[in-house]
Amino acid sequence: MRELKIFLVVVVFTALVYWGVEPYAHSVMKPHVAPANFDFQQEDLSFANSIVATKQADLELAKAENNESKIEAAQKALDLANEKLQKNQALWDKVSKMDFSKADASKGAEFFSSNCIACHGLEAAGIAPTIPDSSIYGVLPPDLSGAGLLYDEKFLAALIMNPSLALKVDHKFGDAFIMTAYNVDVSGESEEVTDANIINVIAYLKEVAMQHKADLEQKTKAELEARYAKIEGISEEQKAALIEKDMVFAKEKNTFIEACGRCHSMKYDGLVATSNSSDLKGYLGSIPPDLSMMIRSRGEEYLNNFLNNTQKLLPGTAMPRVGLNEASQKEILAYMEKIGDSKKEERESTGLYIMLFFVILSIFAIAWKRSVWSKLH
Repeated sequence: MRELKIFLVVVVFTALVYWGVEPYAHSVMKPHVAPANFDFQQEDLSFANSIVATKQADLELAKAENNESKIEAAQKALDLANEKLQKNQALWDKVSKMDFSKADASKGAEFFSSNCIACHGLEAAGIAPTIPDSSIYGVLPPDLSGAGLLYDEKFLAALIMNPSLALKVDHKFGDAFIMTAYNVDVSGESEEVTDANIINVIAYLKEVAMQHKADLEQKTKAELEARYAKIEGISEEQKAALIEKDMVFAKEKNTFIEACGRCHSMKYDGLVATSNSSDLKGYLGSIPPDLSMMIRSRGEEYLNNFLNNTQKLLPGTAMPRVGLNEASQKEILAYMEKIGDSKKEERESTGLYIMLFFVILSIFAIAWKRSVWSKLH
């Protein structure tokens, strides 16, 4: 009976720490945020409204303290939050009016050739980049061969119309962001023409991305089949399974390279950022980290939310929101896990065996203790 009481005390205190102390400490050290939302309009407006609510609460607190300097600072912060909310609302109102079903990809190709080609390459369409390195802008402008499938079409439209706001770096760059906006104010064209050009170029990027994807899959499959053809001692079914597995990995890796590879290295897989690190430091203020072990230090949930909206977890960061659609983001996280935490499944299954081992050991220990004490009594 005494042992049972001790056991119950241990259980109660363990449960108290597990369900009480730890979650409370976690909520203080790492406040809860809404999960990643790939409806970017809803995400941006919800986030901007939450900032306004927070700043409003700060102002009320300052007024309750009757502190004039705090009231003034809180009022400025609230005005800034309201201004950003209005900008987001205006941007997404314009995007929501666009009818992507009326897009003309051939006209989009013409628009790309006369406007985007100054900075962006389109390798899949035979358009080479005109900017060779990161020395001019601090970061290498992306080749957009896969952009049409990596990103949501509405996000791309918002990005074209107001890059710094859509990427959530307006607090750092404002209107001086390296990518030039294309909208009614900048183009001097009518809203109808401007919107048509935007949806047309997005349709063109989608068309190119489909061909880019097919070419990559064909090339990767041919390379893998040639590699496995030289391997003896495994059946054709095993070879087919290995090729399929490597195809998935190659696709995930390529998505990482296209979305993250200009700034971030993955040295455990031999990838080095294509932009020069000193240029990136001048552009962002610090050198972006190598991501080889990021999945283990931050966890999948954190990274999933962070990629979706960088400001939600790291307010003030100069890292742009990535803006990937849900499928592309899953591929990147899967790639990061395979490089940085490749033993996860093995570790988790081993953990179960270890727990089972201690349960069996405890049973034998209790039986042995009873046997010893029964002889003494």
